[in-house]
Amino acid sequence: TMQSKKYKIRPAAKKKNIAGIGGGIGGMETALVCAKRGHNVTLYEKGDKLGGVFIAAAAPSFKEKDRALIEWYRREITRYPIEVKLNTEVKDLASVTADEIVIATGAKANRIPVPGIDKGIQAIDFLLGKQPVGDNVVIVGGGLTGCEIAYELYLQGKKPTIVEMKDDLIAVTGVCLANSSYLRDFFKANKVPVHLETGLCEIQDDGVTVKDKAGKQFKIKADSVILSTGYKPNPLVEKAKNVHLVGDANKVGNLRTVIWQAWDVAMKL
Repeated sequence: TMQSKKYKIRPAAKKKNIAGIGGGIGGMETALVCAKRGHNVTLYEKGDKLGGVFIAAAAPSFKEKDRALIEWYRREITRYPIEVKLNTEVKDLASVTADEIVIATGAKANRIPVPGIDKGIQAIDFLLGKQPVGDNVVIVGGGLTGCEIAYELYLQGKKPTIVEMKDDLIAVTGVCLANSSYLRDFFKANKVPVHLETGLCEIQDDGVTVKDKAGKQFKIKADSVILSTGYKPNPLVEKAKNVHLVGDANKVGNLRTVIWQAWDVAMKL
C-alpha cells in the first residue's frame, strides 16, 4: 500500500532480447515485467502448457484461487508481444540467441535413499492425477505440500497417515500461520494419524517401515505411499554473466518469494 511509485514498472533504458527458460510462475512473471518494460521476450516451456510445478500445487479441490492465478498469468501473457514456445526443452544455452537469459526451470524432488523407494508415488505425480491411490495412504513428509495432500485425501473419504522427521508439521518459515494452524487443528480434530520425529526406513508393497526418535521400528499398513520430501533447485546452468536464476531454480521458496524475485530480476534487465 502507498508504494505505487516504488513498484512502478518503468521502461527499460535499452531494449533487449530476453529469453526465459521455464514457463512456471517465475518464468511468466519475468516475461510479463520484461515485456511491459519494452523488451523483446521469448518464453520457452518444455511442457504443453504454461504453469510449471504450480499446476500440481494448485490441483487440490480447495485451491481454486491458485488455479485462477495460473489462468490470470496465461491471459496476461497473451496481452503482450511475448513469443511463447511450448513443447520446447532448452538443454544448451548456446542454442538460445538473446542478450539476457532468465533460468526459471523450477525444482526437482528430493530422493530418499531407502529400500523400495520406487514403490512410492511422487507428490507431483499424485497431484497431477498421474497415479491413483488406494484408501489407506501414507504421506512421507509433513511439510505444507504433504499436509495439503493429506487434507485433500481426507476430503475424498480416504484414510491418510502422515510421517514427518521433524518435531512439528509444516516446520518451515514463510507459510501463513492461519493455514498451518488450521491444518494441524484439522488433523487433530479428525484423528488423522501423525507420526512426528519419525523417519522412513523402507517401502513395501503393503505399507512402510518407519523408525521413531527412540529408535523403535514399526510397520504402517498402506495401499499407497506418497513421497512429499521437499525439493532442491534444478537450474539448467549456474548463474553467469547475462544468465539469471529465478525462483526455485535459484533457491526453493514459495509463491510469494518466486514472484518477488522474478519481478526484481526483470526490473534490473
